Amino acid sequence: MKRIFLALLLVLQSSAMAAAIPPLQEAIYYARDKVLPALVHIQPVITDYRTGKMIKQSVVGSGIIFQKDGYVVTNYHVAGKAERIICTLYDREQVKAQLVGGDPMTDIAVIKLDLTDYKGTLNVAEFGNSDSVQVGQYVLAMGSPLALSRSVSCGVISTTDRFFSGDVRLPSGEKTGMYNNWIQTDAAINPGNSGGPLVDLNGKVVGINSRATLFANNIGFAIPINIVKYVTNSIITKGRVVRSWIGVQCQELQDLEGWFRTNRNQGVLISSVDPQSPADSAGLRAGDIILKIDNRPVSARFAEELPAFYKLIADYPAGTKLALTIQRDDTTKTIDLVTHELGDVLGEDLECKDWGFTAKGITKQMAVDNQLEDTLGIYVSGVQKVGAAGDGGLLPGDVIKAVDERPVTTYKEFYDQYNALTAASVARVLLTVRRFGSTKFILLKIENEKADDAEKIKE
Repeated sequence: MKRIFLALLLVLQSSAMAAAIPPLQEAIYYARDKVLPALVHIQPVITDYRTGKMIKQSVVGSGIIFQKDGYVVTNYHVAGKAERIICTLYDREQVKAQLVGGDPMTDIAVIKLDLTDYKGTLNVAEFGNSDSVQVGQYVLAMGSPLALSRSVSCGVISTTDRFFSGDVRLPSGEKTGMYNNWIQTDAAINPGNSGGPLVDLNGKVVGINSRATLFANNIGFAIPINIVKYVTNSIITKGRVVRSWIGVQCQELQDLEGWFRTNRNQGVLISSVDPQSPADSAGLRAGDIILKIDNRPVSARFAEELPAFYKLIADYPAGTKLALTIQRDDTTKTIDLVTHELGDVLGEDLECKDWGFTAKGITKQMAVDNQLEDTLGIYVSGVQKVGAAGDGGLLPGDVIKAVDERPVTTYKEFYDQYNALTAASVARVLLTVRRFGSTKFILLKIENEKADDAEKIKE
């Protein structure tokens, strides 16, 4: 009888405890249990060329499974340059994965799990709608902060459209943020959380954690999931994100409406036009205000409205003819232009090991980001402190225009010349470079046994 009484007491206590769980706590448990099984701990080996030589290093990040066939979304700065990827799933089983593609402009990458030998059950998270999130809304940030896997933190949405002005770079060095704003949250996001999901209390992913601030407390950022949906679909179906480009750089109109005589919330101010771009060919110039694109009004009174404007243009198919209604001084006119494909954002990397530096091909976006005259030549991405390039005075950011006075216009031309001169074990190489609009000559004195012997014969 006593045993029955104790059993009834335990049941009553359990029921009382269950009834005492606040609705918020229940919602947190629900969201946790719905998404956490789809969380992935990612350990990629990535390549880095920024020090003047190719370095392979292991990093740690997070990801979320979003399709049953093993597709995982994470950050570009986690896996976008991965050569090898190991993923740990919720059941602590490890599987290999391959990079499908990445987009540094939004800091999104897609990898695919190798499920050949996996015997467990794959859990999939559901994407929500980031346009519906509200300031003050509760969210959970999941991931592997500081390599501590399967972690959950809780907070609220601080703002839904955070914009970063200036030259915003990923931890891996690439420029980002031109086509999206960020969701800001006070849910703890630390290094290692990158690529993990930001989850609402309905258990739906509303963002992908991307940025942690080391200079402030309770401030983290995530990429809105609606941007992620578009980018992941493009990567899976096309292998990359295809964007249109017209070649204009713009700025917010706030405080300038009186000077340019425009109404509030009307128009986008062009601050510069890229040389040899569709906008340049069509006659657009700095100070013009774009009022409409194909009769669709556009506006960027505030800086956080600029990414939506750039994305509007980017989403047109390349080769689309656009009619831009612009205001120039006191007149309004229509200018027609045809969009071009932006192409690859990043150029192909090359380690010039014998010469002591790394370089990469120049893309349209690189030319814009680094204020280069054009895409001709080869961009110096890193220089070793000790070596022929460092001793000769070559600097990161230099653009090599000629090697031994033979012009270099493309990555392939430089690659072929470098290989030929390396095979010939030359002792000296003259580089003609452009630096801040001026021409410099850099003499590389190359140290190797064959080169030293050849130099002695000349003497």
